[in-house]
Amino acid sequence: MSLTDLKGRIRAFKVTGPGLYAIAFVAYLVISFIRNSTYADYLLSSNMLQRWNYLLAAVLLVKIYFFDQQSVKKFFLNSVAIGIGVVVWRQTHAIDVLMYLLLILGARGISFAAINEWFLKIGTLLLLFMMFSVVVGLIKDLVFIRDGVDRHSLGILYPTDFAAHVFFLIVSYCYYAFRRLTWYHYLSFVIIAIVLMVVTQARLDVLAILLVIPVFWIAKQAAAGHLIAQVVASFYWMIAPILAYVTMIAAIFYSNSNHLFTLVDHAVSGRLQLSHLAWNQYGLSGLGNHVLEHGFGAGAGAKMFYATGMEGKYFYIDSSFIRLLIIYGLVAVVFFVGTMLLIGLRSTLTRDYRLAAVMLLLAISCVIEQHLLNLAFDPFLIALLAEIDQTIQQPNTIAEV
Repeated sequence: MSLTDLKGRIRAFKVTGPGLYAIAFVAYLVISFIRNSTYADYLLSSNMLQRWNYLLAAVLLVKIYFFDQQSVKKFFLNSVAIGIGVVVWRQTHAIDVLMYLLLILGARGISFAAINEWFLKIGTLLLLFMMFSVVVGLIKDLVFIRDGVDRHSLGILYPTDFAAHVFFLIVSYCYYAFRRLTWYHYLSFVIIAIVLMVVTQARLDVLAILLVIPVFWIAKQAAAGHLIAQVVASFYWMIAPILAYVTMIAAIFYSNSNHLFTLVDHAVSGRLQLSHLAWNQYGLSGLGNHVLEHGFGAGAGAKMFYATGMEGKYFYIDSSFIRLLIIYGLVAVVFFVGTMLLIGLRSTLTRDYRLAAVMLLLAISCVIEQHLLNLAFDPFLIALLAEIDQTIQQPNTIAEV
């Protein structure tokens, strides 16, 4: 390319709403991924991270208010939603809820197929890069021990977080390759689950990966017009509010003297008891609480693990549904669970079923994992306002956005 051609391209460069959104999405995805890796111990200070988040929030605000078509009603609703997001951020000291809200509101006019493709390809490359960084010694592989067995995090903050990355990337791939899914894809998921179990011992995440197979197989059969599969898949959309309700009720009324509660708590690795403790300590608010947590993730958490074991000062709310209830407040519960319901219902009514399957699996993850509002794991709620391509159409690519 000659210098003249380069100058011509620079002069012809045009700032567009989709372009701004792509920049903000990709940058925030990379930052979120690094935050969830042991690179965070070396590269990111909290002040620098906040400044980047503020900049990306400003980019999304410009896209929403200056590039999207604005009726008076839409301007008012956007402003109210963003205002509530700012209040929740200030109440909780966690900007993630505001950033995710801006990503949802800014997705108008953007193909969700393209958003999912960004997440899938960039997320896969970043996860492979973390593993490579561990192999060559650039970052630490935090190793935790349970029942005498090593659990490797492979550059991520905790072994279950690594397994959760794999789970969400598999779900993303199933959406991306929905029409092409066949037995060898499902077999590869089983092999990945077995390897993950050996390396991370993340039992619940491995089970979630195995559940991807029947959930998407039924959805694919339903989209192809098979009646029985359509009947089964037509219930997918209602799983999120049901699981949210059951999880919250169980956390509120948990008692260690009840045999059933004890069995469930053991099955979910103590998450139910910790959720009940969080409810007793912080209760419910409309717009969020500032909750102090002490987990085993990252270098500081690993030191605490080796100092105290599973006891000591450990306190972390793993369930996304309970995090919504305790940390982000009742308004966030209604909005985000409602978002999952609406996305799943719309997918069912159009007989597409892909996003209905995604919402079912996301709801299952929300019972046991804290990643609902973390873009490094979950881009799927952005589908609320993004452009949705039906299965009969060709999916958009990154280049088309």
